[in-house]
Amino acid sequence: MDVNTKAPKFTLKNTQKEDVSLYDINEGSNVILLFFPLAFSGVCTKELCSTRDNLKIYNSLDAKVIGISVDSFFSLKAFKEANNLNFMLLSDFNKEVSKSYGVLYDDFYGMHGVSKRAVFVPA
Repeated sequence: MDVNTKAPKFTLKNTQKEDVSLYDINEGSNVILLFFPLAFSGVCTKELCSTRDNLKIYNSLDAKVIGISVDSFFSLKAFKEANNLNFMLLSDFNKEVSKSYGVLYDDFYGMHGVSKRAVFVPA
């Protein structure tokens, strides 16, 4: 996506199986969409734990961090609990949002349709 491109709208399930839309989370604060490949993988675990440990920086900017991956909301719930993540994770299991943001790998170590590591700040 190019800078100043309007962010595609979406609704995804969180780890509590609730629908969450970009409109809901973007209302009244800044949002950082943090796409990551797979829960429980080494690099993604380090990345999201680092985000957890530095969440005060994002909070000082009145920014909500939202992690998005193609994992199921069941897997994301276990991942969030195992790593004490203090921000929302959303499941893009059907890969529609990752595709609309242009961050879907064609091939990721032989797996097709895995989100790339990418960050967006929708306006």
